[in-house]
Amino acid sequence: MQPKQKISPAYLVFPILLFPVWYIPYRWLNENFIVKWLGCGCPTVDEFGNAVSASFSANHVTALFWGVIAICATILSVVFSKKLLSGGLRVLYIIGVLAASLLLAYWFTQMMLWR
Repeated sequence: MQPKQKISPAYLVFPILLFPVWYIPYRWLNENFIVKWLGCGCPTVDEFGNAVSASFSANHVTALFWGVIAICATILSVVFSKKLLSGGLRVLYIIGVLAASLLLAYWFTQMMLWR
């Protein structure tokens, strides 16, 4: 059995770095294409003055996108942890990345909502 490789901080932080790396490209895509295609998700008012919510909008795509990024970050953490960590430290690392990913996905979604 080969010993575990020396832990590199770059590998352990990489899954979380997916969020800032994808922020600018997704924001550009969202502003220039997705909103024009699906609408902003801003509430509209019908002829009786009632607020009508859009069915599927850019806000929904944004939530789905950051959810997929959170899933990818968690999968990457599983892959990296198998190569670099062992035992309870591996489980703790995966749970930590999952929690951070879900928090970041929520934060990035809220930050990018069209209101």
